[in-house]
Amino acid sequence: MNFKIPIKVKAVLADKAVLANKESSDLMPWEVIKEFKAFILEKNPEGIKIGAVDPENKSLQQYIRQRFGDNVTWSRITEEDLSSILKNHTYDFKTDILELISNSPATNNNIIKIVDKTIKYSFNKKASDIHIEPIKNEAVVRFRIDGTLQTMFTMPINVYQAVVARIKILANLKIDEYRFPQDGRIEPEDFYNTSLRVSTMPTLFGEKIAMRVLDDSHKNLSLSKLGLSEEQERIILGNIEKPFGMVIASGPTGSGKTTTLYALLQLLKKDGLNISTLEDPIEYILMGVNQTQINPRAKLTFPSGLRALLRQDPDIIMVGEIRDSETSVMATNAAMTGHLVFTTIHTNDAPSSFIRLLEMKVEDFVVSSTVNLVIAQRLVRKICKSCAKKRKLSPAIFNKIMERKDIVAALEKRKENLVSELEKHTFYVGAGCEECLGTGYLSRIGIFELLQPNKEIHDLILRHESADVIKSAAEKNGFQDMITDGIEKVFKGITTFDEVLRTTKNV
Repeated sequence: MNFKIPIKVKAVLADKAVLANKESSDLMPWEVIKEFKAFILEKNPEGIKIGAVDPENKSLQQYIRQRFGDNVTWSRITEEDLSSILKNHTYDFKTDILELISNSPATNNNIIKIVDKTIKYSFNKKASDIHIEPIKNEAVVRFRIDGTLQTMFTMPINVYQAVVARIKILANLKIDEYRFPQDGRIEPEDFYNTSLRVSTMPTLFGEKIAMRVLDDSHKNLSLSKLGLSEEQERIILGNIEKPFGMVIASGPTGSGKTTTLYALLQLLKKDGLNISTLEDPIEYILMGVNQTQINPRAKLTFPSGLRALLRQDPDIIMVGEIRDSETSVMATNAAMTGHLVFTTIHTNDAPSSFIRLLEMKVEDFVVSSTVNLVIAQRLVRKICKSCAKKRKLSPAIFNKIMERKDIVAALEKRKENLVSELEKHTFYVGAGCEECLGTGYLSRIGIFELLQPNKEIHDLILRHESADVIKSAAEKNGFQDMITDGIEKVFKGITTFDEVLRTTKNV
């Protein structure tokens, strides 16, 4: 690696470097820039130039090496330099895209740029999904940011048609097939470890495009960054170190279950273990883990894949999702016969996961003896720190809280007389600013409940008792539900009551 430390980059010099290569910063996720206090000053065929407050940071060096290779020139900058760079660098993708749409939009070169900048715009906004939706005379482009779809811009129908064709080419889909859904994948050349899962769907006014952004360039998340408390971390670490059994992540689609399991697998990775996964789809690449994509057309399903995987001498198995009785029986049997199994299941809370396995024809004694831990979760939006202000609860939110018996009960457990005093309290909320697109929220974090079965719960499972009975028994031994965890994060100024109400309404 070409490692040059003595150069001190002044703020003015840094600004010039940024202006000369205006899109260079978009090669590094914004949260990584803030975490490592480093900035890409320039990228060209000869290599990459990086300014960092601490160029000797081993984690930063490893990240850059994995993403861009070894041909790197380093410069030491100050905190003031970094602030100046970030302040002066505001690449306006939206203006660029709208200009391309209005100026000779149908040319091939313009269409290529529109698609390219739309993808980069989504990365810049940390969107999880891109939606291109045709309506009568135009198409709407929306990004899913922090779990919520937001309209970004529109384009004329002729531009939309050319854009769809370009996306199909990039995803290796059939351009002339518009009657049936298609699935593909795009690997943007400029973004290491980032790809797009593409889905097309015929609608009344044309094909709708949905692209899931898969970015594992900064997925080395600690359990605390996921939102787990120290006590919850202790419980999880104690269970994933067991030689066999099952750890279940439960919750609806989009609640962060897979990310949680990936974080656990990363903790367990080491040379002496064979870790294998079955996934549909593979969302992030985990180095050192044998990942298999489910492919029903090739007769590779979860049951057939698990059957084959058990002949591969695995120590740890991750089954992306338990969808049917055959998979559930095979996965629990694997956990009972000496394997540590991680999986996800769709239930509203942790106690319901035991009931779901019983409904899937798993023997009660198998459920009782194999499930080590259930982690139920939701994702709530975090308050934007740039515009956070303390305010009293609005009457509407206060009334919604009082209508929810489960939230009132959780508040009363937290502190006596808290409910009657709630209207006097002030809580952090986001007022809305440019950084959070006026939403008051920026990024997301998990709220969790962890259920570790004891002998009493084992007996309740054997008697096929209800989820409510199991929950009551667990609460006697210190179990706290995700509503309690969410309220704790409200009082810490991490999220809002509105988010807890929204995400736990079906719990």
